[in-house]
Amino acid sequence: MRNIRSGLPLCALLVTWAHSASSLANDNTEDAPGEATLTDLQLSEEELAAAEAGEIIVLQGEKAYIPVASRSVRDRDIALRPHPRPADILRVVPGLFVNQHAGGGKANQYFLRGFDADHGTDIALSVDGIPANMVSHGHGQGYADLNWMIPELVQSVDTFKGPYSALLGDFVTAGSVDMRLVDAPKKSSVSITGGQFDTGRALAILQGGEVLGGRPMVAAEAYHSNGPFDNGEGLRRFSAHSQFLKPTKSGQLKVAATSYGADWNGSGQLPLREVRAGRLDRFGSVDPTEGGASQRHSLYATYHGYRGENAEVSAMAYLVRYRFTLFSNFTFFSAKPDVGDQIEQEDDRWYGGVRTSYRFRSMLGTLPLLTTVGAQTRADTAATGLFDAVARERGAARVDARISQARLGAFVQEDILWTPWLRTITGLRVDGFAFDVNDNLGGESGQEFATELSPKMSVVVSPTKTTDVYLNSGFGFHSNDARALVRETNAGTPLTQATGYEVGARTTLMQRVDLASSLWLLDLSQETVWVGDEGVTEARGATRRFGVEVEARVRLLDWLTADGDLTVSRARFVDAPEGEDRIPLAPKLTLTGGLSALRKDGLFGRLGIRTLSDRPLTEDGFLVADGFTLLDATVGYRTPAYAITLAVDNLLNTEWREAQFASTSRVQSEASTTAPAPPGACPSGTRAEEDGGNFVGCEDVHFTPGAPLNAMVTVQVFF
Repeated sequence: MRNIRSGLPLCALLVTWAHSASSLANDNTEDAPGEATLTDLQLSEEELAAAEAGEIIVLQGEKAYIPVASRSVRDRDIALRPHPRPADILRVVPGLFVNQHAGGGKANQYFLRGFDADHGTDIALSVDGIPANMVSHGHGQGYADLNWMIPELVQSVDTFKGPYSALLGDFVTAGSVDMRLVDAPKKSSVSITGGQFDTGRALAILQGGEVLGGRPMVAAEAYHSNGPFDNGEGLRRFSAHSQFLKPTKSGQLKVAATSYGADWNGSGQLPLREVRAGRLDRFGSVDPTEGGASQRHSLYATYHGYRGENAEVSAMAYLVRYRFTLFSNFTFFSAKPDVGDQIEQEDDRWYGGVRTSYRFRSMLGTLPLLTTVGAQTRADTAATGLFDAVARERGAARVDARISQARLGAFVQEDILWTPWLRTITGLRVDGFAFDVNDNLGGESGQEFATELSPKMSVVVSPTKTTDVYLNSGFGFHSNDARALVRETNAGTPLTQATGYEVGARTTLMQRVDLASSLWLLDLSQETVWVGDEGVTEARGATRRFGVEVEARVRLLDWLTADGDLTVSRARFVDAPEGEDRIPLAPKLTLTGGLSALRKDGLFGRLGIRTLSDRPLTEDGFLVADGFTLLDATVGYRTPAYAITLAVDNLLNTEWREAQFASTSRVQSEASTTAPAPPGACPSGTRAEEDGGNFVGCEDVHFTPGAPLNAMVTVQVFF
């Protein structure tokens, strides 16, 4: 039976560090006098697995459960869900929805707690602690592309909802997700995947023997798919990951490198009026030359170690090289009836940083304390551009800027166990930003500086060993696009502040039922909304979101588990008139659930459901994005030598729209732009729009079709 050090993972609201701490304690330390073992605590097999995953913590020899605002999902739960795309790994996160549009190489669209976080504006995403969000990106602020990730290397997914942890900084408003990669796979493996729509994938994960006192690992993936589109997606993706893991006298050192490249075609966003009229197939396209290419290469090193029996140090450094080109057409033939309105967006950058933290236990009289201090730095230098284009041929430049952005953050957090049933976690974080924009077109350039002070507070009351009631409050923020800060016609604030409050509870019944619920409220000082015809975001004022979350996990049999997660939320602009205060794309209800089976004889499977409700596309609710419900399934058989898996997305072949937006566009068959809108220019359910007295198009729902039933078979061999 493994041991967990008394007091480790040490902090109930910080699963990211808790998971790494418990893993280190389990794998690299000897039993010490006075330590509480899992046997001493009489944990069940299910609780043992949860403890090793960081879902149960051990404080002063007592069990405690992490509040519902945080969760760590283990690799076995990840494997039971289909993930045809790398970001689909996030399906394991309760309440988080991930949609795709404009081709499989583009970053996903993320929905969480009443937020359409676009490509990452209000949710911080990271892999092995390296931030995926990119500041002042050529396509949108916080753009977080996870397509380079190899899903089979993900060991755990650690989630924080709300701005309540002092250790987390930029983009942590709705929450954050960190995907922790495996340190060393148990075996090497080779797998081949084949599926519909000319989908094929090859993956090799190879681990070597001991070299220089450590253990190397290499993984490589090649992927191709045309998707269900009339104009084949032609997605080609290549990813590689290599690392060297070396135990040290007091901890562990990991050095890793990644490399990724992809190119693809995009079907684009389709005007619903054309599909309904039968002039356009739902898997067709208006501009078949949309698409893009992306590259990402990184090098990073991490160290986790102990200093005696009561202290832990963590440090990491990373450097990322990134390139991105995207061709889009949001308005079709509105501005340029002869050649079309295609644009090219470009981002070419380097970014890197350092993160350090130090945690130590101490006593204040009879009170046990856990203190965490740390600092984080990051610097980006990026060349960004927006250009007119015709069939992927670059035209005149609209934006051509070089951006330098730097951040320095520091934090302190104190965890105090006042009694066996009362704990408080208080934190303070300070961040400083420097923005520098140089416009190569001779336009608006300048510098901006900003600081943010973010206090946090959590109170956890545990009336029983298996029940927590907690109250969270705190301030967070996300930075804004540097180009908007120097733009005289649309000046924005450097940082958007988030203020959050939450009350919740979690309990375990009969060692088989886990229940959790929370009520939460989050205010943003400024909302950013996507403007499709310009390919930029605009500030739209303060917002308020509040809602309720409910989670349930039931172990029906030793090998069969049921789960369900429900989020209901309301999102509104604070100062807008009633009836015109809806936040576009803010989800009202999300629901996920399923049955998961994992038998000792090697059979495994899952039947899962995902529901995203209708949501407004315009502030007045005139246009609405239709919701959807999808059923997915996975079934497989695994032995020590091989595994066979069948994964089916959209099992009932539901017709659905994956991404939806409100945009004003004009197709070639519609009226000229040199005159006012004639009667009946736009069909019912859409609105005619004019600019300077000239008709420019119809405001309509524009969507990317969701894939039909999609089956994939994977054969994996272990050695």
